[in-house]
Amino acid sequence: MGSISVCCIVQNCADLLPGLLRNVGGVADEIVAVDGGSTDATEATLRADPKVRYFARNFDSYTNQKNHAIEQATGDWVLFVDADERLSDALTGMLPGLVRSRIWRWYKLPRYWVVPGDPAMYVKSERLYPDYQLRLFRNTAFFRYEAGRAVHERFPRKGRGPGRKLRRGHLVHLAFRLLTRAERERKSGIYSSLDPASLPTNAMYLWEDLPHELKPVSETWRD
Repeated sequence: MGSISVCCIVQNCADLLPGLLRNVGGVADEIVAVDGGSTDATEATLRADPKVRYFARNFDSYTNQKNHAIEQATGDWVLFVDADERLSDALTGMLPGLVRSRIWRWYKLPRYWVVPGDPAMYVKSERLYPDYQLRLFRNTAFFRYEAGRAVHERFPRKGRGPGRKLRRGHLVHLAFRLLTRAERERKSGIYSSLDPASLPTNAMYLWEDLPHELKPVSETWRD
């Protein structure tokens, strides 16, 4: 079975880390965390987990932080997860089989953006679902995020090799549960100031303003 390096970049998110570490700990052979300069308990929380390899790197861009994390990974495969994301139980169960593949070099994972409330609901809209994310890939020198993008990083398209989009096995994005409307407006504004061309994409953070439906999630997750 291929080994998995779970990679993440962090900064002042100590409150999110216990849930993240519990969520990915069962599938990760190692957890590579790159800290951009936290002043809270982020470093202590990460260093307390025996699977975590902690690296400090002053934040200069999302692209550079993420590429630095990938460069530290020693697993056969890299799974990139944000601090406010979780793996669904279905994805957790699928991962051992996915990384045994002798054909595929990458997988795009569908992602739920879940809203506050019980039972859990996700936003179904053109921009927010299935919101495929290329987050699971072989640990080769090719897979580095393209330079020059301030936000919404992506890998080069040419040269990726064969890959698959998964219909099940979701990432779960918690941003809508964690952030108020005002906080999401600020986040969208910051991203748009970093890259004005990303304004249409950043509008997804204001999901209430988009044509949408709320649908029950079909995959659970552990926090």
